[in-house]
Amino acid sequence: MFTHLISFSLVVSVSAAAESLPSSMEEFVNWNLDRGVCGQWQTSGVTKDMWAGVPSGLEYTHTMTSKFDVDTGRLVDHGQMQAEDGTIISTGSGVMTWDAERGTVVGTFSGFDMGKPFHGSSVLTSATGDTLTWEYTEMSRGETTTYVQRTKYTGRNTRENSYQVKGSSDAPWVTIDRRVKPTKAMLADAGLPGTWMSTNPDGSRSRTVVSWAAGEHVLKYERFEQAASGGEWTSSSLFVWYWDAHHDHIATMYLDDHGTVIHGSVESISKSGDTVTIISNHEGNRYHDLTMSTQAKQVVTPKSITNSWTGMSLNGKRHKLSWSEGSYTTQRAKK
Repeated sequence: MFTHLISFSLVVSVSAAAESLPSSMEEFVNWNLDRGVCGQWQTSGVTKDMWAGVPSGLEYTHTMTSKFDVDTGRLVDHGQMQAEDGTIISTGSGVMTWDAERGTVVGTFSGFDMGKPFHGSSVLTSATGDTLTWEYTEMSRGETTTYVQRTKYTGRNTRENSYQVKGSSDAPWVTIDRRVKPTKAMLADAGLPGTWMSTNPDGSRSRTVVSWAAGEHVLKYERFEQAASGGEWTSSSLFVWYWDAHHDHIATMYLDDHGTVIHGSVESISKSGDTVTIISNHEGNRYHDLTMSTQAKQVVTPKSITNSWTGMSLNGKRHKLSWSEGSYTTQRAKK
């Protein structure tokens, strides 16, 4: 029911200029890939009296995952609606493919609503502007119902869905999907965005600007240096954190003005009071043909970030660098 119907919507998009149905499955798939709809989305709300298998009045969070199967050329999805106490309200999966006879995209769906099975099928009936319209017919608990579903893409990370029983005069059920941003969610407690300052032993200064980029999917650290005598600030390094879906963790990449490229991954994030500790592992090329590897620890408070390193090695052999055996603290700049 609702689970797969919403899931189905996440794999549908259309260019603003489109005024007709896609002419092929490839065109349909590329609409989706162009807009990055593959991935995970969430919406929350309260169920309405619309689905045979789902009671009304239940608070829920619905998580939807969509993928493109390159081998079959089909779009597949999975959705799960869950109550706050962990009860699975609805779960289901679907597959979308091309119907040559009808000249449009169709989908089949099945799953369980409150533990009871449902199944159904959808047909794409129109694609106008940023809105797509589907007819979905579901068989659940001995009832057959046809719904009209409309999906309007309102941004790169948001979309609006509406659902209505076909022929009904009742107001549609409207939901807003938002793309899941794992990196931001996992780092939310750290409070890293902002400007961080430090003074080096030789009197030079460092300024690190931390901000969200790329639709808040990437956390970016850019470090600038100023000589002890003052003058211009110059960009010296870039450090980005992003979600690696293939390995299911936050990945990192560090680049600097020596040509360094170091990749890493976050091992753990823990919180105690207002202090967040982040442990990450790193390895890459820093000194021309030498591979550098280490484990880094960041201790973040509302006013400071303290960095330290464990097991610093070059080409797999323990090596103590001039800066690696102690700790390095930056202070949040005063506004």
